[in-house]
Amino acid sequence: MAVNGNGVVPGSSDIRDSERAKPKMGSVKKVKILTALLSIFLIGCSASARAPKFRAEPDGFREIKWGTDIATLKDMEKVEQDRSPGSDVAWYTRKGDTLAIGKAELEKIFYSFWMGSFQGVWIDIKGDENFAALKRELFERFGKVLESEELMKKMDSEAGREPSTIRRSEEFYAWWGKDTEMTLSYSKDRHKGTLSINSKKISEERGAYEKQKGKQQGPRE
Repeated sequence: MAVNGNGVVPGSSDIRDSERAKPKMGSVKKVKILTALLSIFLIGCSASARAPKFRAEPDGFREIKWGTDIATLKDMEKVEQDRSPGSDVAWYTRKGDTLAIGKAELEKIFYSFWMGSFQGVWIDIKGDENFAALKRELFERFGKVLESEELMKKMDSEAGREPSTIRRSEEFYAWWGKDTEMTLSYSKDRHKGTLSINSKKISEERGAYEKQKGKQQGPRE
């Protein structure tokens, strides 16, 4: 894969079948949960002087820059629309996408657009070997960061807090820069993981918009 023009290889027939690649509503919920967890994690990390940051920050994914209008992309296939109140997010797959990043084989790649603007991607991976290969590739491109348990222990130690409890069966890594946030998570029990890369600016705009929408709609009965 090449993010921002470095290493992404286009072309794969595996994701062309949009029905097979179509995410279920559970997938959309999964992304919302991951996004919430990411926000909590990054807020905590921001207080640390040793918070993980990009060595080379991407400004999009596979030559599609953040904020690109979906109308300008002719090779995208819509597979899901989040119809939650106050939300305007659509998910797409890309014709000819290669399901690989470096030597890691990928299960699925979904592109998210908020109000028609490119906001981010989330990628499913499966298998210990693929996860190890993907982690190694990301470390080489964007810099090595502490695994979640090590980072939280360091932060707790610096702040004089009791050690945080993090499941040892999970691995979680995070990078962020001025324009981009990226997380890599993996369940050792389920042998499945997710790579998420998002635009900070659009994510913040979306959060503010949805918050305002919620206020206008009032409390649910």
